[in-house]
Amino acid sequence: MTDKRTFIAIPLPDDIKTYLNKVQELLEPISEGIKWVDPVNMHITLKFLGETPEWMLEDVKNEFVRIASDVVPFQLTLKRLGQFPKEGEPRILWAGLQKVPPVVYALSDEYNAGFMALGFDDSGKRFKPHITLGRVKHKLHDDLIPAFYDIELDPLVFDVKKLVWYESTHRHRELKYVPLEEYSLE
Repeated sequence: MTDKRTFIAIPLPDDIKTYLNKVQELLEPISEGIKWVDPVNMHITLKFLGETPEWMLEDVKNEFVRIASDVVPFQLTLKRLGQFPKEGEPRILWAGLQKVPPVVYALSDEYNAGFMALGFDDSGKRFKPHITLGRVKHKLHDDLIPAFYDIELDPLVFDVKKLVWYESTHRHRELKYVPLEEYSLE
């Protein structure tokens, strides 16, 4: 068996994915240079594990469940659009959240500490909860970034009722995120 490329994330409800896909569609006529994320793959990453050896899958699953078991359902609010890096030429376009509740940062911290104890690396990056909408592949249309920031997101509230441990894989030349384990917070 081979290693799996995995991560822990907050899945998004279908109505939020549909709404964010409409943002992508608004920009489609001037979206040369960007690869939009398929809405079915939209999520909020809590911890990227990367290459996960087959022999560790059970330990990873147990740590995922252990940490998730202390969490109760909570709400998030879609709020704004942004880019990484914040200044200069963007590499990632994203949708962000309003007043991220402490539970989200606590979850990221706990997963980071728990998986470091299992031997996974800490990325060293400060956790910034976001939903990736697109990745810049080459020179962007001159009007794309101004048009992107002209869009005002509705402050949509959504419930977080589960966490998911995903495998990132390519199937039929398409990136797919396949749930390895889901944990209901209810």
